[in-house]
Amino acid sequence: MKLPARGGFIIVLSLMVTGCVAPMTTREAQDVANVRLAKYCNKNCGAITMGRTQKIKDRWLVDFEGPRQKFTVTVEDNGNSKVTTWNK
Repeated sequence: MKLPARGGFIIVLSLMVTGCVAPMTTREAQDVANVRLAKYCNKNCGAITMGRTQKIKDRWLVDFEGPRQKFTVTVEDNGNSKVTTWNK
């Protein structure tokens, strides 16, 4: 009787782990980029709008535009991110 319970547990556990290892979606990358840019700006960048989002190899590039600057947030599949800024 213990074997089917263990088998079911292993199946459920493997499904849960598969969800964690799945590649990042566009929406997830945009969410990470929004949080990272908000932390970077600390409410000093003005009104910011999201532009284009594209995937290049294993990272996402999310473009934003503010009143005085343009931003690109690079989001890695593991969740790490970096902000690059250009003056207009």
